[in-house]
Amino acid sequence: MTTPSGVVALDAMGGDLAPAATVQGAVEAARQHGIRVALVGRESVLKRELSRLAAVPKGIAIVDAPEVVAMDDQPTAPARSK
Repeated sequence: MTTPSGVVALDAMGGDLAPAATVQGAVEAARQHGIRVALVGRESVLKRELSRLAAVPKGIAIVDAPEVVAMDDQPTAPARSK
């Protein structure tokens, strides 16, 4: 999926308390400010997080990114293998 203009792409798998906190923040941004957000991460995990929330706005999309760079990955490893 290409991200059209006017859409914020969000690494939903990164950050403290992710993905729950990042998904919740994206949904709130869409609800309160009409911001369209493309959640980037593992589709199955993001769908599960969205299902826990009531009335997810239409401005939320998922971009499947099945490979994740883990905190313990060597700095050059993702560039070579992922």
